[in-house]
Amino acid sequence: MKDQITILKAANRIAHLLSRTQRIEEAIEGLMTEFLDLSQAEEGSIQLLRPSSQQSQRTLIRRGKTDNKLLENHLDDLMTGWVVRHRQPLLSNDIASVFNLGKMADRHAAAKSIMASPLWAKEEIIGVVNLACSDYRKQFSTEELQLVSALATECSEFMEQAQLREQLFAENQRLREELANKLQHGGIIGNSAAMKEVFGLLDRVIPTDGRVMLQGESGTGKEIVAKFIHNSGPRARRSFVAVDCGALPPNLLESELFGYVKGAFTGADKDRAGLFEEADGGTLFLDEIGNMSQEIQAKLLRVLQEEEVRPLGSNQARKVNVRVVVAASQNLQEKVEGGEFRADLFYRLNVVPIRLPALRERIEDIPALAAHFLSRCAAKHDRPMQTIAPAAIDLLENHSWPGNVRELENVIERAVILADDHAQQLDAIHLPNELGTAHKQSSSFDLPTAGDLDMLLSDYERQILLKVLTHHDWNQSAAANALNISERVIRYKIKRLDLRRP
Repeated sequence: MKDQITILKAANRIAHLLSRTQRIEEAIEGLMTEFLDLSQAEEGSIQLLRPSSQQSQRTLIRRGKTDNKLLENHLDDLMTGWVVRHRQPLLSNDIASVFNLGKMADRHAAAKSIMASPLWAKEEIIGVVNLACSDYRKQFSTEELQLVSALATECSEFMEQAQLREQLFAENQRLREELANKLQHGGIIGNSAAMKEVFGLLDRVIPTDGRVMLQGESGTGKEIVAKFIHNSGPRARRSFVAVDCGALPPNLLESELFGYVKGAFTGADKDRAGLFEEADGGTLFLDEIGNMSQEIQAKLLRVLQEEEVRPLGSNQARKVNVRVVVAASQNLQEKVEGGEFRADLFYRLNVVPIRLPALRERIEDIPALAAHFLSRCAAKHDRPMQTIAPAAIDLLENHSWPGNVRELENVIERAVILADDHAQQLDAIHLPNELGTAHKQSSSFDLPTAGDLDMLLSDYERQILLKVLTHHDWNQSAAANALNISERVIRYKIKRLDLRRP
């Protein structure tokens, strides 16, 4: 009777927790706390099995009252596997024997007593509660196992709903991805020297309100960087508004940016706030600003100088407080020199210039980028692909990527879609034919057939270096990496062979 009351009280606390919380993490933490208190265990975990597949599991929570770290991944998986295989609770004070650990017994010697209880939904095990204790004087008893199993039965209804189980999996995965993103600059992937330089500039400019000019070829991720600047900066809680200045005709772009009042032009049947007002307190991202007409450039300059905007058809100015981030795939300095872009506006915008490198300048980032896109596309299209074959990586690294990161993403997604439904690995055969052709062309050289040996070797070396440097747009770091030599060596060879960029 006493045990039943204990279970009912714990179940009541759990029911109360589940009724008042909308946070999955809080609910799972509450469950784990009840299991630890009920069993007096030092450490515990809840592992959930994917619906219809007891081979795939995920640890939702691992919690302990001490820092002993008894229930690490290996032991946790062993306990869950035993329960699933035997379809019954587990209680043991001899871990080495029950799991036949042999020479690995020392790995889990600290765990003196363990128990595990299945979470049932009808006749299917949907999860396992694992508990461990290091004190040999406090070994789990059959009575404690009965209490834990009874509480697990009470909790199974919560775990039973397939939709909620998937929500738990998705939430757990989202938290992992958020942590990973925080460790890699908001999801901007790159460990090359060129990207480290970009990250260094971002770390310095993000905490400020300084204007940023992003320059780089199309497809290098300028809008992603602009969003990262906003989301990581002091204006993150306000709006991020983006507009492509090259996609709209001048008259429409003007009304979009500055807004208009009723009657300002035919069709203006009511007042409309512009994007500057919409982004007030936040960030306005002006993409492809080099395509902006001279007339709108003059009006934009006035907004930046006066920090106020005047809607079309109005004689009243409205104050705005906006951080402006602009981007251009063209060389704005050249457009200034050619009279196509106002010099005074250029210097207003070019407070902190950041050049995003082309993908061919950061070849060493391609494996990580490709793996990231593969994971995302495989999940999106429900395909089992998990890895990329070395031959496929070789083709990816030897392509020139005129479309940059955007092109790489498209190539990976196309490969995932067109591959066999059961393919586990992305192979070279899944990639477009033009990647193989480009690799073959970049690897062919005209070999000299006669002459002094030293001269022939120098000529051959000159051809190789010129081909590789041209392929990497004369980026010495990328070329050295492709040839598996140091930058110091490639600089020496360029000087010795008197190589010059055309």
